[in-house]
Amino acid sequence: MTKSQSRILIAFASIAIVIAAGASPLGATDIFKARMLTGKAPVEPALINIQIEVKDWTTPEEVRQLQETMNQAGVDAFLAAFTKSDKGVVRFMSTRGFNLPIHAAITVPTEKGRKVLLFFNRQNWNSEYHKGMSRNLFMAIELKLNEKGKGEGRFYEDAQIRLEPADGTIAVEAYDGSPKIFPQVQQVVKKDTDKK
Repeated sequence: MTKSQSRILIAFASIAIVIAAGASPLGATDIFKARMLTGKAPVEPALINIQIEVKDWTTPEEVRQLQETMNQAGVDAFLAAFTKSDKGVVRFMSTRGFNLPIHAAITVPTEKGRKVLLFFNRQNWNSEYHKGMSRNLFMAIELKLNEKGKGEGRFYEDAQIRLEPADGTIAVEAYDGSPKIFPQVQQVVKKDTDKK
C-alpha cells in the first residue's frame, strides 16, 4: 500500500467514525418527570419540577468492573471511574436551574413494576446545601414505579452506596438527613411514529 492510499484509507475511516457518532440517538432512552417537595414554602415554591433523562443503564458487568477497580486500585481510582461514567442527567426545573450528571443508573423489577436507582457524586445543587457538613460521597434518587410507569420517589442528598457485584446492582446503604420527597413521578412514554 502506498503512502497516498494509506492517507485516503485513514480519511475514510475518520469520516466513517464521525458519521457513526452523529447517527447515534442524541436523546435519552428513558425520561421521567417528577415533582419534588422543597421544604422551603412559603419563601420558595413548595414543589419544583424535575426531569430525569437516562440515556444508558448501568450493566451488571459495569458494576463488577467498578468493584474490581475499588479492590485493586483503591478509592481514588474507583471515584475516577465512577465520575467518568455518563448515564444521563437530572434537570431541576426551578428558577435557579441545575443539571446533575448521573453516573450510575440501575433498574430493578418489582412485583408491581420496577425500582429505578440513580447515583451521583455529592455536589452543591442547591444554594442552601452545604457539602462540608456531609460525611458521605454520593447522592441518590430512588423511584418506585408501577406497571404504568407512575409512582413516587426520594432524593438522598448525602448517601452511602454499596456495590453488589454478585447481583450486578448498586444500593443505598445509608444516608444522612431527611430525603427530599417526590410525591409524583411519571415515566414519559415516547410516541411510536410508525403507528398511525
